[in-house]
Amino acid sequence: MKGRKIGLLIESGPVNGVSLLANQPVVTNMQRVLSAVLLSLLVACSSSSSQQQAEYAEPNGKSIAVFGASGKIGGLIVDEALQRGYQVLGVSRNPLALTVQAPGFLAVGGDLTDRDSLVTLAKTVDAIIISVSGTGEGNLPETTVHAVGAMHMVSILSDMEDAPRVIQIGGATTMFGDADAMLENMPFRAKPGSPMHAMLFGHRVALDTYLASDIDWTVITPPVKILGWTPSEIKDPDTSMGAYRTSTEELVVDENGENSIYVRDLAIATVDELDQANFLRQRFTVGY
Repeated sequence: MKGRKIGLLIESGPVNGVSLLANQPVVTNMQRVLSAVLLSLLVACSSSSSQQQAEYAEPNGKSIAVFGASGKIGGLIVDEALQRGYQVLGVSRNPLALTVQAPGFLAVGGDLTDRDSLVTLAKTVDAIIISVSGTGEGNLPETTVHAVGAMHMVSILSDMEDAPRVIQIGGATTMFGDADAMLENMPFRAKPGSPMHAMLFGHRVALDTYLASDIDWTVITPPVKILGWTPSEIKDPDTSMGAYRTSTEELVVDENGENSIYVRDLAIATVDELDQANFLRQRFTVGY
């Protein structure tokens, strides 16, 4: 990554300290100047706040956007990235919910299904992490937030010079194989037309979209069991086993037959991949 400066494209100024991403595909010279100035302020803030934020590393000159930064897993990814010195744009449809107080962090309003805003944002960062999922119109896999987001990313980045890399959190059931294999091996029923079916198979649509593309992408697939996490809350944000295993072929199972990882280690694995790019243009999974 070449260390783009974070571009904050503001329609009418910050609202309560939160910037609203403009829905404009063109980055003007004035906006580039504002971007550079604002990033300089971020770096200055980083040094002046070092005593209060000692756990965060010095800026490493690289910038990322995290979609789903206000979510349970996305929030831990933001924290892990900040600890390694990344400048982070936390992207959320509700940026006021982002209460991170750290050098190098900015909350931005954005929507993964809004293609125009993605064009603008993609020009300002070195990498994009997607930790978002959700159903869409008609409870179809193709209309889920994660599938539409993948389609938009491929469409936008395919024509962009020096495009950022994309890392997306996928779904465990995609490790079973294609759609037919998923249906055959799924541990529970998900009737077509149901929200659950849309969510699960939307991850398959997203993966197939990336596989057919020529952009730089990685899909990281969580295990079936994410420890310390539920869809409604993070019960244990801190526990880490200090190591994990990876696979590109099948779910990772421990000596007790468990396929699991603590949510903190899932965040660590995501940022490890950001650092190391071991699985460029591949899907991989993690576990103990």
